[in-house]
Amino acid sequence: MEADLYDEFGNYIGPELDSDEDEDLDADDRDAEELDEDEDEEQGEGDEDTPSMEVVLHEDKKYYPTAEEVYGPEVETIVQEEDTQPLTEPIIKPVKTKQFTLMEQELPATVYDMEFLADLMDGPELIRNVTLCGHLHHGKTCFVDCLIEQTHPEIRKRDDADLRYTDILFTEQERGVGIKSTPVTMVLPDSRGKSYLINIMDTPGHVNFSDEVTAGIRISDGIVLFIDAAEGVMLNTERLIKHAVQERLAITVCINKIDRLILELKLPPTDAYYKLRHIVDEVNGMLSTYSTDESLVLSPLLGNVCFASSQYSTCFTLASFAKIYSDTYGDINYTEFSKRLWGDIYFNPKTRKFTKKAPNSNSQRSFVEFVLEPLYKILSQLPQILQETYWSPHGFDFSPRKVKSWFARDLQGGRQHQ
Repeated sequence: MEADLYDEFGNYIGPELDSDEDEDLDADDRDAEELDEDEDEEQGEGDEDTPSMEVVLHEDKKYYPTAEEVYGPEVETIVQEEDTQPLTEPIIKPVKTKQFTLMEQELPATVYDMEFLADLMDGPELIRNVTLCGHLHHGKTCFVDCLIEQTHPEIRKRDDADLRYTDILFTEQERGVGIKSTPVTMVLPDSRGKSYLINIMDTPGHVNFSDEVTAGIRISDGIVLFIDAAEGVMLNTERLIKHAVQERLAITVCINKIDRLILELKLPPTDAYYKLRHIVDEVNGMLSTYSTDESLVLSPLLGNVCFASSQYSTCFTLASFAKIYSDTYGDINYTEFSKRLWGDIYFNPKTRKFTKKAPNSNSQRSFVEFVLEPLYKILSQLPQILQETYWSPHGFDFSPRKVKSWFARDLQGGRQHQ
């Protein structure tokens, strides 16, 4: 344009001329641009992590380094997804109430009427509170199971395990050891057939739970002290005797597990008698030590010592055993007969009288002849009885209940296995 050739005052200045400095500057700018391009190419090749303006999808983005990059290729890493809980399980589970005890939901059927039991509660003179105590595993809970079976016909022991009816805690069932004292109320007759309301307190035998035994003794009218026939008087047994004497309670001794003398220890009948007699003498020695009452004596002749085998549901005194002979053979005064079944008393078969002197060298004491020998003959047949096959509606039955029925039938019927 011609206007560019004149200045603002109208003077002619001519076209612009290129100078040497401008050429130098242009050359420098071109060199600088070429250097920048070379550096950009080198940076693009050497640094791949440099963010670029490219569009990257969400699933292709990388926010964190991989486990291999963090721990190295030699370290084994396991990657687990977040949602591993199955759909069948709720995210927030409902609160479940844990059960620690096993209780009867309804009143079980009994051989007596519940109204009769309720009527007995109105008469305090017909109520007895009894505590079953003894050393650990001397058969207290199993003895209560025998009473439960007799008064509750629908409750029976399982073939594979004991009933343990008074062990209501699940921990007691699992460990097989009583922890809490458990009361059981039932109607039982005495030797004359008169019914009483018996509140039985099954107490633990472990020494760590002696406070439960103390609580049961405090509310009881008397105690039944269980002693294992094979183990004899133990440390906890002595402590319980001392405690009962201090509380001035009536004491009854139950020598339990007499079947162990026959089946386990395999003692001769005479040695078994000495073993039972030693237990009674040892208990009387402790009573004389802790008590000043000279009339406090335990003896099978007085009726405050009984013999039992809880495993085979058997318990008897001298009077009840003599009653079996009286019912079987008749014309026997079982009361007088029972007085001659303990001590150094022998039966003379020729004169058919009892004497304190042995008729001959082979004579045995009356307790051995009339009580222990029948038990030995019956219990000695147990291995053969267990091998026999019994037919039941459910198939072949090898249950211990059949053994008990044999035991009761043979003993009451007067039969003896030869």
